[in-house]
Amino acid sequence: MTGPEAELAAGSPTDTWAFLLPPGWARFPTGALREKELDAAVDEVVARAPSGDDALRTALRAAFADAGIGAVYLPTAPVAGMAVPASITESEVFGETGRHPAEVAAQVLGEPDGLDQSAVQDQSAVQDRTAVQDRSAGLGEPVDLDGRPGARVVRTRHDVHREGGRPLSSTREVTYVVSRDEVAGDWLVLSFSTRWDSPGTERLAATLVDFFDAVMATFRWTGPGASPVSLPERTVPGSA
Repeated sequence: MTGPEAELAAGSPTDTWAFLLPPGWARFPTGALREKELDAAVDEVVARAPSGDDALRTALRAAFADAGIGAVYLPTAPVAGMAVPASITESEVFGETGRHPAEVAAQVLGEPDGLDQSAVQDQSAVQDRTAVQDRSAGLGEPVDLDGRPGARVVRTRHDVHREGGRPLSSTREVTYVVSRDEVAGDWLVLSFSTRWDSPGTERLAATLVDFFDAVMATFRWTGPGASPVSLPERTVPGSA
């Protein structure tokens, strides 16, 4: 068999994917049997660091020693002299057939009672992204990622040591869950996390959430049979 039929038999468009990240980020493959990929990414980051040394290499390897199968994206260079308090994790879910994206998202995020869908019904609330982000519970809204159905979920967590006290720090998580294969029940999960501990860093966190949404707007499937819009040939350390 030759031609397009042979190409499709070898895989599907959702086998691989890509999105754009600016310079200063790195992808660290994690999990069993991926030590060589992780070492290559770490070595590349250390080589680019102004003060690259064995201590940095050891710290990076230790940070991902117990991570599950997937990948972690981290900023490895400061912006305007400031460290970027953010990360992106990549993982997959298999065998979840006949599920709605919001149901899979609730499972991934450990929300036994499901996600708050109120803002999905109230379109004005969905358009008011600030109001959505200020919700502390999991909040899901439907999304389309390069033609595939998914859900975008926002959760905010506050670390408060006493009732009524101001949070010592807060974390905002934005997670995209998208269907890769309805028949097999395969899903891709990309989750962004950022922290803040002051009004100034809270504004930075809101900007970083917008940054992640902009990154996800560049998401494209790149497997056999896909026809992604041309993306610049830019890679980050650890890219597949």
